[in-house]
Amino acid sequence: MNRIVAIRAASQITRLPASVSRQFAASALAAKYKKQHYVDPDPQIGDYPNLPQIKSEERPQLGWWDRQNRRNFGEPIHEQDEVLNMRSPSLYRSPGWKQVSRLWAGVVITIGTVYYLIGKTRAERPYMRAYYPNGLKEELGGVPTRTMADAIKEASA
Repeated sequence: MNRIVAIRAASQITRLPASVSRQFAASALAAKYKKQHYVDPDPQIGDYPNLPQIKSEERPQLGWWDRQNRRNFGEPIHEQDEVLNMRSPSLYRSPGWKQVSRLWAGVVITIGTVYYLIGKTRAERPYMRAYYPNGLKEELGGVPTRTMADAIKEASA
């Protein structure tokens, strides 16, 4: 009996307009998508359907009665709908380690190249550095520079 109904339904689908058959194909895709996820048994929800923890953002975009929330008419609402609906925070998919390491290598190579080019193309200083053979002793009036050891000797004497 079920097989006859399925054959009749399939023959009616071929007679439907293209937009309706496209919608049916999208809803069939959505039904297939729902079957792929494992649902952990929860004894506390009683006879309410135990739905998979799938965010609405992960569902296919087309084939839903309510396209904004990606739900069909009469579909049971998940018990944690406020966490899984379209208004919840978006999913963030982080890039893989290969991509991250390539990006970091690019940053390091770029910064190194810039420093190398600046070092090679930097102009020479337009002045000569001052050279003091005896240090700054004579230039500061002949007073020797004081060190910490000299200050301790003076204080202890």
